[in-house]
Amino acid sequence: MAAPKRVLCRELPRIGKEIPLSPAESNHLISVLRLQNGDQVEAMDGKGQSVLATLRIRSKEAFLAYIQGQEAKRANQGSGNQAEVLPIHLELAILKGDAFEWVIEKAVEMGVSRLTPLETAHTVVQISKKGPEAFRDRWQKIADQALKQCGRLTAMQIDLPVRLENHVTASGKENRLIAMEDQRNEARFLLDQLGSWTASEMGPGKEVRILIGPEGGWSASERALLPAHGTLISLGPVVFRAETAALFSASLAAGWLRCS
Repeated sequence: MAAPKRVLCRELPRIGKEIPLSPAESNHLISVLRLQNGDQVEAMDGKGQSVLATLRIRSKEAFLAYIQGQEAKRANQGSGNQAEVLPIHLELAILKGDAFEWVIEKAVEMGVSRLTPLETAHTVVQISKKGPEAFRDRWQKIADQALKQCGRLTAMQIDLPVRLENHVTASGKENRLIAMEDQRNEARFLLDQLGSWTASEMGPGKEVRILIGPEGGWSASERALLPAHGTLISLGPVVFRAETAALFSASLAAGWLRCS
């Protein structure tokens, strides 16, 4: 029997209360997936819980009704130390074309908890044309779709796009690793740096922050600014594309966290 389709909702249905779905989720279930009234779905709140629910369709609107006699499924339940969401914060220069959206999808699958889009000197995408909220909303929808597909229960947070210099100045330098390709022969390899951290540096509430630049690399002023706001690291002897660097570093950090 096929697993039930997964759907995001503002809150989980409970006994005696149906939950309406958003127009986008309703349309996806009814028009795209062709689900019928009475079908079962897995309702997710994006905060780490889900329950099985019965789909109710009225006038092309979808509602979820609670199925009695079950307990909510919770993130990481029965998974030991293999947490589905890891304390990895990807701080990534906005990439052009489909590259940024591809990174978002894969970062969700890898367990990244948060992604901050950065506007840098060499960023090509013009955020001001549509406004930062429009971009963030689109990217969050992409992250949420990836969430439903990969089996994870907790949504990845997408921040509003922000200027690089404003972000690093306001957010401190703790546990920030900065990929600097023109210093890769001098900087410490990412895994070596992670391995040098003490238990207090990666205790409860701490996160690994990985800062990756744009396709055109850092500007001269950014190269002068960044060393004061984190630890410069290398991703090895090969020069990666920006999207590859983001996912390579996130995968190394995820592996290290799951094995440490």
